[in-house]
Amino acid sequence: MSLASNARVGMAMRFHVAVDGIDLGGWRSCKGLSVTFETDAFVDGGNYESKTYLPKCLDYPPVTLQRAMTSADSSRVQEWLAGLVDDWMNGYGVHKGGTARITLLDAKGEKVSSWSLRNVLPKSWRGPELDAKGSEVAIEQLELLHQGFL
Repeated sequence: MSLASNARVGMAMRFHVAVDGIDLGGWRSCKGLSVTFETDAFVDGGNYESKTYLPKCLDYPPVTLQRAMTSADSSRVQEWLAGLVDDWMNGYGVHKGGTARITLLDAKGEKVSSWSLRNVLPKSWRGPELDAKGSEVAIEQLELLHQGFL
């Protein structure tokens, strides 16, 4: 799905995601896109008024994407995950992760902002809870680990 065609889908798909050039389609929810600047407090002897903060590390939580399943987009996610499983299971070495681009779109499908996540690995994928008696939309969720976007 192209960025411009998201406008035709309506306002349900407001984030577009691609990993290493593989188009994972539009997503309605993107959570966890944040960074925490961790520090250690250092107290100078004799200075009773303030602390000095030393940089420690940056902490990026996993990013969680959710959407209603579609045949085309959900199939591409499954293909991407299957390729990773094949590499991991057949001993092709440690997968260092790829680059994911998350693009925020406005109501017209125009780019508002984007983030490039480094060394992306899937943490989990969850499919819909299937119940023939229910009328809920089939939702899929993809959780991505990464090493930052700054």
